[in-house]
Amino acid sequence: MNAQTLTNRFHKLKDILRILLLATVPLVAQSASIKGKVTDANSEALVGAHVLVQGQPHYAIAGLDGSYTIANLDAGKYTLVISFIGYKELQQEVTIQNASEVITLPVILEADQTQLNEIVVTGQAEKGSDTEARTIERTSANTINIISAKAIALSPDISVANVVQRVSGLSVERNSNGDPQYAIVRGMDKRYSYTLINGVKVPSPDNKNRYVPLDIFPSNLLERLEVYKSLTADQEGDAIGGAVNMVMKSAPAERQIKSDLQLGYNYINVREGFDKYNASVVDTKSPRQEYGTTYQAQPSDFTKKNLETNNIKPIPDALASLSYGNRFVHNKLGLMVGGSFQNTYRGTKSLWFDYDTDKFGSNLPSLRSVQDRHYSTQQIRGALHTRLDYKINDQHELKLYSGYYKLLNHETREIKETFLDGRNYDPSAGDAILQYSTRTKTTNQAIFTTSLQGNHKLAEPLTLNWSGVYSRATNDQPDNARFIRNGELKDFVEQPQTVERRNPRQWMNNTDIDRTGYINFIFQPSSWQNSLLKAGGMYRNKNRDSYFNRYFFDPNPGLQTQGQQWNTYSDVTWEIVNPAGSATDELNYKAHENIRAYYLLGKLDINHLEVNTGVRVEHTDQGYTLKSPETGQAPDSSQIYTDVLPSLGIKYKLSSNTNLRFTYYRAISRPGFFEIVPYTLEDDGYQELGNPGLKRVKADNIDLRWENFPNSTNQLLIGIFYKRIQDPIEYAIVRSGVNNTPSLQPNNFGTARNMGLEVDYTKYFSKFGVRANYTYTYSRITTSKVIFVRENPNDNTSDLITKSVNETRPLQGQAKHIGNLSLLYKDQQKGWESQLSMVYTGERLEATSPYLDNDMYSRPIVLLDFSLEKRISKRFDVFLKATNLLNSSYGVYIKKPVYQDEGNVVQYPYQDDPQHKTLVRRDQYYQSFRMGIRAQWHKND
Repeated sequence: MNAQTLTNRFHKLKDILRILLLATVPLVAQSASIKGKVTDANSEALVGAHVLVQGQPHYAIAGLDGSYTIANLDAGKYTLVISFIGYKELQQEVTIQNASEVITLPVILEADQTQLNEIVVTGQAEKGSDTEARTIERTSANTINIISAKAIALSPDISVANVVQRVSGLSVERNSNGDPQYAIVRGMDKRYSYTLINGVKVPSPDNKNRYVPLDIFPSNLLERLEVYKSLTADQEGDAIGGAVNMVMKSAPAERQIKSDLQLGYNYINVREGFDKYNASVVDTKSPRQEYGTTYQAQPSDFTKKNLETNNIKPIPDALASLSYGNRFVHNKLGLMVGGSFQNTYRGTKSLWFDYDTDKFGSNLPSLRSVQDRHYSTQQIRGALHTRLDYKINDQHELKLYSGYYKLLNHETREIKETFLDGRNYDPSAGDAILQYSTRTKTTNQAIFTTSLQGNHKLAEPLTLNWSGVYSRATNDQPDNARFIRNGELKDFVEQPQTVERRNPRQWMNNTDIDRTGYINFIFQPSSWQNSLLKAGGMYRNKNRDSYFNRYFFDPNPGLQTQGQQWNTYSDVTWEIVNPAGSATDELNYKAHENIRAYYLLGKLDINHLEVNTGVRVEHTDQGYTLKSPETGQAPDSSQIYTDVLPSLGIKYKLSSNTNLRFTYYRAISRPGFFEIVPYTLEDDGYQELGNPGLKRVKADNIDLRWENFPNSTNQLLIGIFYKRIQDPIEYAIVRSGVNNTPSLQPNNFGTARNMGLEVDYTKYFSKFGVRANYTYTYSRITTSKVIFVRENPNDNTSDLITKSVNETRPLQGQAKHIGNLSLLYKDQQKGWESQLSMVYTGERLEATSPYLDNDMYSRPIVLLDFSLEKRISKRFDVFLKATNLLNSSYGVYIKKPVYQDEGNVVQYPYQDDPQHKTLVRRDQYYQSFRMGIRAQWHKND
């Protein structure tokens, strides 16, 4: 992103802010008024408290910082009536001497124990509020950041992946549609974090990795989102980066029904249309699955209709959710049932450059082709969850949770590739060699998890809690099909296309099943007050079943020309190159991971000092078994190891609202199943290999954070962190096979370091609020790279050979600078709420190259979103949400100039600065808009 682009976007942002402020700042004539703040006995703001003038039409509702103002009053005596749920009503006499007097009247409300006792019994006070989020951050033993359900509801975010990018220190990895998908915590690759639902780890449906795609979870079912940046001994120890915990909605204190309905549209579908295929005809099973392992597939076994696409204008996006919560049996039984459905049409307009790095030994990126890509994806996201809690008596309680989350993608990718090297490329004459490709892909991912938990107060001072968990994650990609054609551009006219060889159609699916048990004992005599001892254990049995099968098709006869032998895909005749499929492929395997863990944790809380220290021991047995090993190939392999993981947390309470926090913990990161299987895949011109000898990663992690919480909603957090990472996993070039072929393989590399600074600020004043955070991250790792040199350095005509050298660079996925800024406006009296949100991600190492100095970096990007809500009645709100207002594009480049042949300088398309860097990818997503209505009913409505 150049300076001019940044300047233009700054001016756009400034104009939007000016319009927003002018629209929301009222003009008030001079008159007598009463103002102040409504708080409780602990000086916590009571946001939403009612302040009424008895016998008069004047009233106010306490703002985001508890402040209120009643204006336009005449001289005289007034009685103010102040009320807030859970607190005793207060009446206050006020006398105004003249019509211009301004009286400041702070109000402190006393808790109503009758109401509060009811709230304590049900345990549901202020669920999903900012106040709850700040309280947990302040009192937690971990370094933690939380986004509340209230903050999520006001944002334009539709999935959990959208939400996490607003947390300090987190950036995201996006899918081909530009939607956030994976969390990058403090510049650590997604492999270094794990995902929890209500504190319980869930398996990933991803076929290659153990990390969970967060775009599968709708955001409107969350009660809050927690991001742990440090671990204690009672948490699983494989989170070097951190852990994302989704706390789902729980039963409220009284009957509550909430729902919303939204309609929206993506502007790219207006400009480019939407490429749609008939997903209903896709065969869910390959011929080998359908007819047996010895079956020889015929072309007639495969449908042709799934590769015929039409460009349409799709129907509007539709999103809806509904939740019901209540308590029964004298408040002993709590129930929450929630569901969500989203059907959206996403598009991306992309440029991709294919390149070499070996031309004449220059080690510069030499462009081979440019691809114009158009992605069209229909996303169908559904979720259903149920939470039950039953309080048997004061000593015993049971909780049951079940959740099902599904993401179904129907993606069409259209590519037109123009080859840029060779004698046939002449942009001035309009001549070039072309290739076209149509790919249709259905991906069906689902996660089901259910857990039963018990909390039991045994004989004083012993408490027991336990959990039994069953989770299942599935990923199904049936008939991932491509149709490849060759073409030519002559005199700026595209010539008829001919069908290319080796058109693939592949089936891939995997199922992960986790069975987990947890048990914890807490020893806490009453004389210890907040101090305690805690011990427990965990056992998990994890199994994966992976299936892979691929067929290749050649045209028969070999030459079939558009307009002569075919017009649509259904007209093409084929022969199958491998009728048996790929049964012996190593990606047909079963894998297991059995973990036994034990821990001991002690908490000491004396005066202003709180110390949490403990040790966790994890024993891992991880391995795989190939279903059809080739001759001489080892059919299975396993790794067994034990890790001792100490942790220490010290929190010093400088005052009632200020903490100084230090944490240390040791953690690991296990390889994914896919990585340890000895597979071989052709990818981007070089082989990709698995590595059965890949070791786990170990790291020591240190955090120091100063925390200030002026009240229940405001905060200022300033922290630094440091990570020393042993044997980090990165991909690099190795030599393999009898031909010593360069291949890309995951390996362990020495020691890496990652450190940084985080600042998180939230401030509410009257009707306005500011939320901002910034993270600076610095990391270094040294890996092996390839460089091309002449066999005889003194002879420029000698053969090119490769040489391995070391390169020091940042960790993959790391951006030095990450920032978020949200400006909020809330007029509770008139029912208006708005939020303008900006997400900034600086230059980021997007992907590593096997070649020296050819790593790919994404450009800095600024995303601007806006939301506006209006309460139209006690039960209904209407809202408008818009994303990517600046139409920010995503760009990836190499920090080296484009290679040019001596004496033959080519003006390559779309290369803005070819003398200094090479653009390899650019994605445009355009804006998205949604409008909707939200409704809620409570017990007394």
